[in-house]
Amino acid sequence: MALFLTLAVIRDATAIEKSAREGKWKDNHVYCTDPTGPTLGIIGMGAVGKHLARKAVLFNLNVQYHNRKPLDPEEGAKYPATYCDTLEELLRTSDVISVNCPLNASTRHLISHKEFAMMKDGVFLVNTARGAIVKEEALIEALESGKVARAGLDVFKNEPNINEYFRKSERCTLQPHLGGLTKRAIEDSEGECLENITTYFET
Repeated sequence: MALFLTLAVIRDATAIEKSAREGKWKDNHVYCTDPTGPTLGIIGMGAVGKHLARKAVLFNLNVQYHNRKPLDPEEGAKYPATYCDTLEELLRTSDVISVNCPLNASTRHLISHKEFAMMKDGVFLVNTARGAIVKEEALIEALESGKVARAGLDVFKNEPNINEYFRKSERCTLQPHLGGLTKRAIEDSEGECLENITTYFET
């Protein structure tokens, strides 16, 4: 889902699909961003962040990440991503920012007005973690000013009630928190449950 939304926002997929559905062929759309070359900054290098890093490099995105601490050298060698010592460093140098960290007391509104001000003009933001990690009012302000060119959102602060701005804006590609809703994900979850039961009785 994070990769899908990344590709959707850099290619302006929502506005272009709307145009096509309305019968406006190409409709004077300007050239969009190609995934070859831009830097993807991943906030949170847990399981999801690692999967995203591995897949994003296949699209020729340059990948960097910020975590509480860097991956150890042996594990880090498995992922084509550069560590940013600070969140500010990642925000200032990324063309696409993907939020993949858990929601807790320290990450609530982790991305707010101050953080958006640090970002490049015209940055793309993707959030598939939890809505409250990004302060929605600050994101709306950043979208309106052009600081954020487009946002891909799978999560929202008050879901299932999505802010009216996001629902109406062509600058936003939306999904109703479906990141984990695949047949493979369900099968993997069932397998983990069975492994846990087996482990409980054996050990």
